[in-house]
Amino acid sequence: MADPKNFVDLQAGFYNALAQGLGYSPSDPFQVIQPSPPLTGGNLGDELLWNYLNNLPPASLTQNTSVSGGNQFLANYQGVMSALQSAPNNFQSTIGEACFEAYQKALAAGDVKPGPMNFRNWALYNGTCSGVAVSGASALAAAMLDPVFAAQMNVLPYKPAGTENVDFVPGYQKMLALLKKAPSRSFSVSAGDWSTNVSSTWTGGSNSGFFGLWGGSSSTSTLSEKFASGGVSLTASFQHVLPFNATPGDWYSSSAFGLAYNSPGAAPWNPANPINWDKTFGPQGNMQRFASNLLIADQMEIVVSSAASYSTNEQTEIKQNSSAGMWPFYSSGGSSSSSTTVTFKATGEMEVKITSEAGAPVVIGCTVLSAEVYLGHEAQAAKALARTYYPRT
Repeated sequence: MADPKNFVDLQAGFYNALAQGLGYSPSDPFQVIQPSPPLTGGNLGDELLWNYLNNLPPASLTQNTSVSGGNQFLANYQGVMSALQSAPNNFQSTIGEACFEAYQKALAAGDVKPGPMNFRNWALYNGTCSGVAVSGASALAAAMLDPVFAAQMNVLPYKPAGTENVDFVPGYQKMLALLKKAPSRSFSVSAGDWSTNVSSTWTGGSNSGFFGLWGGSSSTSTLSEKFASGGVSLTASFQHVLPFNATPGDWYSSSAFGLAYNSPGAAPWNPANPINWDKTFGPQGNMQRFASNLLIADQMEIVVSSAASYSTNEQTEIKQNSSAGMWPFYSSGGSSSSSTTVTFKATGEMEVKITSEAGAPVVIGCTVLSAEVYLGHEAQAAKALARTYYPRT
């Protein structure tokens, strides 16, 4: 146990303290999420919550959601579905090219939901397809027994090709109800008592992308380094902490995705498509890890004390930037349901207090699962499907 030497050490020490305070063992695949503004609820509640689950986590002890937003579950999943070949079927030949194209456009526009009965009801009132409403519904029912074809149809209504936003089940209101019943958690770390060794964690110590003293600042800036090495103590309490798990909505097919994962370099992957198994699940792939349980806190109170002495100019700079949120959760001052206050003693020592109100959930971390673990329960079923629909030659 010692004082951190730099901000890298401080962030590692905070990771260990938070993980232990929440009941995790050093080997558990826990990840700190920063910044952590409160979920405001209202009409945006579901969207804000599901964005965390839609974000694919990096191989880091810290996930900075401000800089890691380009790797999205739905978008990458859509890419995989476009790279798979479904088993032969006669749906398209039954309804004809014109009707098939009209149906694809209607799915993307949200004018019809996937499924045989929905096709029939839509086709009856569509001049291009009215004559094949019944035969087309029967052909579609047979075609959708193939998990790949069904998955390709089910994901069409979603953005960017369609109009539907990504969704997971359950949503924000269910999460709030569960959060109110979740237990409390608290922990504290005294100056000189930080455990900064993260070599035995799930990433082997890899930790990147985190900010410095305030949101958007560099962890190697002069003030960040002074803060980190100047004797930091921290107390944290959460009235409720909920491990929240949600599953992808109708856009997702675990059977088709599991089939893709368990068929490297073979059908149903289309060898002519640039998206392949290696680019998806391989060492440099874009779908190696998934966020499972989100750790959601309510009524948070964090007090951070720094024994370093800050000059008048440094105090001014810190206060001017505190609205961007302060370490460790960077809850920006723009939210009415959270506050960040910075005060200095006459001798220059600093205290930061971060609070969030009741009913204003804050996502502070998640459990990270590898693709193998995330899809592990589908392995045997996927292999059986592969033998049925895509037999090796």
